[in-house]
Amino acid sequence: MGQRPAGLGPPALSSNGNIVRLHGRVEPGSTDHVAPSGLQMLALSLPTLAFAGYDLARRSFLAAYLSFDLGLPIGTVGWLVLLAGLVTIPAELIAGACCDRGSERVGPRVTWMAVGTLLLAIGGAALLCLDRTTGLPRVALALIALVIGWAICNVTHGAWALEATSDGAVRTRVFGLRSLAGFLGGISFSLIGALHHGHLSPFVAILLVASVGAPLVHAGLVVLLPDRVPPAVAWRSAAIWAPVRLLFASRGNRRLAALFALNGAHTAITGTAYLYLVGAALALPAWGPTGVLVQSACAAIGIAAMIAYGAGVPPLRTLRAICWINLLLAVTLIVLPSGRPAALMLWSALFGLVSAIDFMALRVLLGERLDLATRADDANAHAAVHYAGFHLPFNLCGALATGMLFAGYRMLGFDPAAAHGAEQAYVAAQLMPACGAWLVMAVALRLVRQYRHEQAAPPAAQPPATGPKSIVAEQV
Repeated sequence: MGQRPAGLGPPALSSNGNIVRLHGRVEPGSTDHVAPSGLQMLALSLPTLAFAGYDLARRSFLAAYLSFDLGLPIGTVGWLVLLAGLVTIPAELIAGACCDRGSERVGPRVTWMAVGTLLLAIGGAALLCLDRTTGLPRVALALIALVIGWAICNVTHGAWALEATSDGAVRTRVFGLRSLAGFLGGISFSLIGALHHGHLSPFVAILLVASVGAPLVHAGLVVLLPDRVPPAVAWRSAAIWAPVRLLFASRGNRRLAALFALNGAHTAITGTAYLYLVGAALALPAWGPTGVLVQSACAAIGIAAMIAYGAGVPPLRTLRAICWINLLLAVTLIVLPSGRPAALMLWSALFGLVSAIDFMALRVLLGERLDLATRADDANAHAAVHYAGFHLPFNLCGALATGMLFAGYRMLGFDPAAAHGAEQAYVAAQLMPACGAWLVMAVALRLVRQYRHEQAAPPAAQPPATGPKSIVAEQV
């Protein structure tokens, strides 16, 4: 695992082989097996509430804001949304390599959380000042600053959560409560979008509240769950590629990375296309924010039910069931009738119920890979490396799927900001995202089956052990 900081002594091992606390500190790459207290669970969950506002604004309202409020053509909107998705990739890559490293006095997690919070505040303030006369470079720079800030905070917060415990059931509750807090935030921010009236657009109103609330909940995390993780190792330039190398380290890692990628593509397609679907293909523009609110409320119900009744269900079984449901919902979307708000709300409610459970299951699987690497004494057994590494394909494929969606809009002549394109509304705004979601889920189901078979396969024959390094991840 590389050279440990001097003066800490040899690590102590629990009965299951996990590295535990020594003198109030945690060895790099370890996960504490002690469950967090209720107050610490709250501190781990609240940042997700603020992140929900940013995520909702970027995924559901950004494209519509650029088209309708700023009057940008669909081609320009597509490039800006694609840029917002692609910028997160190097930002999370750098954060994954750096947030395990930093000042031992301040703490690496605290340091990088402060950097990310500052950037998101600057980007948010700049976006709040945009209007139809603003030049395109200024729009792009403000968006880049906002996205990078949130990406750094997301990786740092995710690493904190991964290290909170090594117990599978407790980890499910940790990420379940984070998801629940996120969707409670989604409900609150969706209410802002649905009920907001005034000169500010829903995107701007949501972003304003999120940008003000984020520094407060980040400060609460620092106070209630202090950063006592020492810097992992001395900085090396090659460390920045550690999250990328991790994705290809084993067959299990590659397949889990592919599942994250498909989940990112599905999330991007369904989130970005929803307001265009409602406004153009279904001719119900006033119901768009209400549909987003219904999705958020039902997502919170789904996550709460999963925490209460599904914590003991294997994550692969959960993931497989949700993929089947999403595939059926994509087929249903093809025949969703226009001008029928009841049908739209029913579909939105069913979609919302399962919209976060698959991502929660993927994060539980990610925690298992981290534990596996820790037991194998892997040099990359750091929470930030795992969190950033497996979120890279999620963000990359999400950005690429969004780019393909807008390329299809432009090819079909569909432009919500212009008068033309109405004759292609069904094909572009309804049929295209429905078929894309169906295809992604079909591939995901095949990968889930392969991942399950790999996990159930007996371990390959191994030569006699010659030392602790003989443990390999692929035996599990």
